Amino acid sequence: MNSFAVKYLSQLLTLTPQTIYLVGGSVRDLLLGHQNIRDIDLLLPHDAETVARTFADRISGSFFFLDEERKIVRVIKQAKGDVFQFDFTNFEGPDLPADLSRRDFTINAMACGLREFIAEKNLGGVIDLFHGRDDAEKRLVRVVKPEALDEDPLRLLRAVRFAATLGFSIETRTAEQIRQRSQLILKPSPERVRDEFFLILAERNAQKHLLLLDSLGLLSRMLPELEPLRGFAPGRYHVHDVLTHVIKTAGNVDSVLDDLQTLSPVHSAAVLAHLKENIEHLVPRTAALRFACLLHDMAKPDTFTDADGRIRFHGHDNVGAEKAAFVCRRFRLSRDTEKTVARVIQQHMRLFNLSTPGGPSRNALYRYCRDLGDALPESLVLAQADARATCEIMPKEKFTDTEKPMAVVLDYYYSKFLKVEATPLVSGDDLIRLGLQPGPRFREILEEIKERQAGGMLTTRAEALDYLERLK
Repeated sequence: MNSFAVKYLSQLLTLTPQTIYLVGGSVRDLLLGHQNIRDIDLLLPHDAETVARTFADRISGSFFFLDEERKIVRVIKQAKGDVFQFDFTNFEGPDLPADLSRRDFTINAMACGLREFIAEKNLGGVIDLFHGRDDAEKRLVRVVKPEALDEDPLRLLRAVRFAATLGFSIETRTAEQIRQRSQLILKPSPERVRDEFFLILAERNAQKHLLLLDSLGLLSRMLPELEPLRGFAPGRYHVHDVLTHVIKTAGNVDSVLDDLQTLSPVHSAAVLAHLKENIEHLVPRTAALRFACLLHDMAKPDTFTDADGRIRFHGHDNVGAEKAAFVCRRFRLSRDTEKTVARVIQQHMRLFNLSTPGGPSRNALYRYCRDLGDALPESLVLAQADARATCEIMPKEKFTDTEKPMAVVLDYYYSKFLKVEATPLVSGDDLIRLGLQPGPRFREILEEIKERQAGGMLTTRAEALDYLERLK
């Protein structure tokens, strides 16, 4: 365990004579050999709130409630660039065995006396009533008892989250018990479901995790909009049904990111750094991107036509964006996340349209970047992942090559577009001084100036002002 965490926990032991237990994920992670543990779960027989308040004062940490009714509290301490999180709770039930029996999975139902752990520097005294240590060694997620899934149906999804984040498998009987209760996933609040789902989407191997969710009956319960895609496979681009295609697209995000150094050597680091950013709490851009991949073709059944022997999905990008915005609102995602997901889906065919023999024009490049804004990298990765999902069933030479135009767009975005956005040659004040009135044309003029600046046709403020004079 991190030496700072041990120091703080040693101070905690001086604050109360009662037994304090390391419990849950802390014990599990220590058994798995994780050294730098920053999230520490602590269990007390009683007075957890009082002890936590005193502890927060002692280490100059921050105290707040996670669940005021159940007296579950958190203390956060920042030290040397690390953030340590200590969660305190009282026994649920009369004693430790009763508390452990109420937990979700065996790997989270172990405890260890904190004093013994600090003194002996090992987990020799682990209290393991449900064989969680064996399951950790076997890398299995096993429910403590089936009733635990009924008591909190979010655990149906948490089983997949632990499998995804730990690289575990769900034990066979537990998987069947989840499958039998899949309809219960609609009971928890949308916010709780969202957080667990996006923790899954933040992990690599999305295809594996999404297929697991589907096999357990959870995916279509959370996203009923995907059910019409099952078995829907019209046209030469869909040997797989569309549901399989969108899952594969989400899975292909990994390979695109792995290949970025080859696709765009100069800008790959910037793209990866961008995608690691959080749009909102627990929603990194990579998770929002995989969510968009999963939803990007959901309007194909709505827009399907078969005329003159040609199958089309005219407008599926626009209709899909509208449906995606509705899904985001149902999941209580932020406006920023909704905007990113909808925009990426609306423009997901854009890169294919830029894949012309002569390459995209400067005007097309500018307008693509302008319309996507800071979601431009996500748009490119989705298009590339989409192309790879299609190339699995069609030779690449028969499908539009998106790799070269992707590199061109990325270079334009980072080398020119972002610089223009940061330092435009003129502003709205300049237009007003020239007697122009704010309105639709006002914005069009500013965009035209930026487009010419990005294209190298205007390089100085004087040139831009002269061009404005000629527009009057």
